[in-house]
Amino acid sequence: SRATFGSVVAYDTWGAQPRAKLTGMRCALVLYAFWSQRAAAFDLLKTIGSFFGAKDETIEGTGETPAPYALFTHEAGQLHCDDRTLRHPCVLELKAFLEDKNDTAKRTHALSCVKQVMETSQDYWELKNMTHLLLDLDTKDHVFDKESRDNEFITAGIGFAKKLMAHPDCLQEFDTKGELECRCVPLYGKVSTLKLKNAGKYDEAQQLFQQVRQMGWEGQQRHYAPGEAVPWDNFHHTPQIWVRGLRSMTIWPRETWKDLPICSLLEEHFPTIQEETARAMADEAASGFEDAYRFLYEKGEWNRVLLYHGRKFTDECDRIFPKTCALLRQWLPSKPGLPWTSDQNEQVMVIKMKQGTDVETHSGPSNNILNIHLGISGLEGAKLFVANESYHWEEGKVIAWDGSYDHRVHCLDCKETRVIMMVRYMHPDMAPEHYKGHQRTHFEEIPLEMQ
Repeated sequence: SRATFGSVVAYDTWGAQPRAKLTGMRCALVLYAFWSQRAAAFDLLKTIGSFFGAKDETIEGTGETPAPYALFTHEAGQLHCDDRTLRHPCVLELKAFLEDKNDTAKRTHALSCVKQVMETSQDYWELKNMTHLLLDLDTKDHVFDKESRDNEFITAGIGFAKKLMAHPDCLQEFDTKGELECRCVPLYGKVSTLKLKNAGKYDEAQQLFQQVRQMGWEGQQRHYAPGEAVPWDNFHHTPQIWVRGLRSMTIWPRETWKDLPICSLLEEHFPTIQEETARAMADEAASGFEDAYRFLYEKGEWNRVLLYHGRKFTDECDRIFPKTCALLRQWLPSKPGLPWTSDQNEQVMVIKMKQGTDVETHSGPSNNILNIHLGISGLEGAKLFVANESYHWEEGKVIAWDGSYDHRVHCLDCKETRVIMMVRYMHPDMAPEHYKGHQRTHFEEIPLEMQ
């Protein structure tokens, strides 16, 4: 198989020594996609052991306890991804640094360990876990970017992501996964460009965007010409799942709402939604409000109560918002029978954001999900940014926009707690033909009659 990265062509011959042909050195960023596939027996056993959950027990015959395998664990309630365990090196060095971030020697020692692993490791899972660790992708709270979005640990995390994207196991997902699934390269390409944007490194983000955007792939199952493997259409539009043939608009104006009937329905029934939301706000604990996307902001408070999720209406919907819930049951799902690409394909929630909250730039998982916002209360001073354009909410009015574009929100100038309803809504262009030739999406299997 062969993957192309701009001026770099990398070959993986499966069983032979990998070869590479460099056609130029003009790339500002070069993703290395060639190295030996022969893992040392020790590394292989270590990977297998960590994969099957080897525990930290006393080393037989020595009485010594091995180094811990993870800095953060599910047991301690520090991770938000239930299916991931971050097993990685440098645990003791990183732990010592995090316990005293003002200690220059501990910082240097931790960074030295991290950089050595990045220079020498060719292990897919090690690269992946170090990417997740240093970029704070799995932890509930900010750790390495707590004080600054631009520091040496974040830079190292992006370095691991770049090396991961060039790994044969990552590239091979262009063959092993379909376009409606979450593939390795667009996922970590998106994550890395967002981290660079939030660090203010827009030139580097643009370089990486172009590098990923220009990729090609020649595999055993699929072939993509350069520029077709990851078909992002805009620097601010980089979802990890791209459904081809859908209209792309940052904001969906009112003249398009004939295709989005829920927009007018929300405005029509605003008094009911407003009344039940006010009642829920009067007793937030009993109403089921919980932390919303804690990993996307450091200061402030951003809470939500889910009304519809995973094709099911929640207990809170029926109990706290009974009239609203009865209306939503008439409107959702918007396209019964069509598979979802993500568990976020259609959702409803009421979200409140306190004064002083500033959410970093992020984006949704797929370009077939639109965000429909209904302004409810506390809207003065609150701002929404989509692809660097600023918008604001109005009471009883809807803003319909594409959540797969870069966006951020803040309540830095709010006078009081901002409250809105958000409906995630399947793109109106989605149709059965979009699933032809695919066996599954990232979220679920596709019925045989649609494949």
